[in-house]
Amino acid sequence: MKTGVIFGILAASMSVPALAEDVRDHEIAELRSMVNTLRTEVDVLRAHDSDQWLNEARTEQIRGLVQDVLADADTRAALQGGGATSGYNGGFFINSADGNWSMKINGQIQARFMYNSMSDPTGPDAVDYGFEMRRLKLKFSGTIIDPSWGYKISIINQRNAQGSNSTSGMYVEDAWIKKTFDNGMYARVGQFKAPFLREELVSSSAQLAVERSLINNQWTYGWTQGIELGSKSDRLWWRAMYLDGPNSSNRQSAGVGDAISMVARADYRISGEWSDWKSLSGYGDRSDFYAFVGGAVQWFNMSDKAAAAAAMPPTEYGGMNGTRSYGFTVDGSMGGESWTAYAAFVWSDNKGGNNGNSAWGALVQGGYFIQEDVELFGRWEYSTIGRINSLPPNNKLSVMTLGINYWPVGIKNLKWTTDFGYAFTAIARGSTAFGSASADYNSSGNGWNADLNDGQWLVRTQLQLLF
Repeated sequence: MKTGVIFGILAASMSVPALAEDVRDHEIAELRSMVNTLRTEVDVLRAHDSDQWLNEARTEQIRGLVQDVLADADTRAALQGGGATSGYNGGFFINSADGNWSMKINGQIQARFMYNSMSDPTGPDAVDYGFEMRRLKLKFSGTIIDPSWGYKISIINQRNAQGSNSTSGMYVEDAWIKKTFDNGMYARVGQFKAPFLREELVSSSAQLAVERSLINNQWTYGWTQGIELGSKSDRLWWRAMYLDGPNSSNRQSAGVGDAISMVARADYRISGEWSDWKSLSGYGDRSDFYAFVGGAVQWFNMSDKAAAAAAMPPTEYGGMNGTRSYGFTVDGSMGGESWTAYAAFVWSDNKGGNNGNSAWGALVQGGYFIQEDVELFGRWEYSTIGRINSLPPNNKLSVMTLGINYWPVGIKNLKWTTDFGYAFTAIARGSTAFGSASADYNSSGNGWNADLNDGQWLVRTQLQLLF
């Protein structure tokens, strides 16, 4: 019995290692299976991550390719004028995408009615009245190559260019090219207004009255041809011009010969903005207070052309039909929210052959808004011309103008102006009235007629459209 028990215990003790080994083998097998399972899952995850990485890399590559294609397309479009902007901002405009090329289109229409009554008419009728298209302009301006290169072209309808008296239908006022340098200086060449009288340099669309003064008509250089140098800083604007002479637009070089003319002007901004300088009316986006002073000098000599008067006749300027003149002008303006004022003085010494004279003129004008879009204004101008030999010694001018401006739609683009003028003296027109001593005070543009007596009066009313 004891012997059997002992053998049983020995047999069991011998079988324990065997059982332990079987358990270990089973556990190892399970662990091996788990490792294989984990390896499979890791391989799946790796494959998934790899695909995702490849997708991200592929996305970046595609994005870069798209950007390159778009950039190339933009470049090609820019070269073909694509990407341009257009619209209306003080005029219809179109600009290239890079801003280097631009064009602005502006227009001006002035439809006018005038009634003139003379005390001693030089024509068959004492009363003269009717309608006219005083101005019809189409303007193109902008930049070329880069913003430092500018240009302007103005095409104008010629009045009285209809019927049997027609000489031409259209003509050019402005035609110039301008280069602005890095230091702020600029050079301009072509046809434009000489920088002399402030009243003339302010656009016809921004005058206080229906038309500029008779003083301006006598002393203006108007449009002429030449080259101008200038610079415009925060306070000072100066310019100097070498030119063919006063009122010498649209003329060829042949016949100019040794004629010499120079004009220089400087303006100083005391208060306000330079944009305030561009208008003699108080309407629009103006500073609360603005003030400017300015002055200019002029000189021309065409005496070498006396022998060729047919090709280059004497110039009617400054109170004489002569061949030489020098002179100066000073002016000032100021204004506020509801008022504006302007004054100017001009003087010249003139010669022609053996004759000579001196002349001067002055004007003051001002406006006051009685309502937001209604401006009352007044102007008085006076001038006198000295003696030339035995010709009348006191060729004087004294004219008063009163009127009203109305902007019916509340913007500057549409303006209705009506004024009344009265002459306290005779109105001279060159050699027609008083010989070579008299000035060209009147013109077909301002509505006044040559009159040997005082008392002439004039009513003008005008509707102006700007775009």
